[in-house]
Amino acid sequence: MTPIYLALVHLRDAACSECGAPLAAAGARSFVVDADGTPHAFPSDAVPEAMTVEIQCENGHPNRFFVPNELGAEETLQTPEEAPLARDAEFVS
Repeated sequence: MTPIYLALVHLRDAACSECGAPLAAAGARSFVVDADGTPHAFPSDAVPEAMTVEIQCENGHPNRFFVPNELGAEETLQTPEEAPLARDAEFVS
């Protein structure tokens, strides 16, 4: 089975809830990674419909987001070349 890698689509501008540092502009993509920063591989037959991710701001403050409530998801192969990139999102659950 070939693993699937996901990018998260920010539906609106996002800023750190603690210090206000920008996290992402609307339309930007965050790649889903593991705690060590490597891309998180989802089994092709078990891609979750919902997940929790954490994005740290430039000051190290963690911010939790929920898919699909706050972010959309797409396979990285479908990410447009011109899409702006945001900070990586660590897979939590």
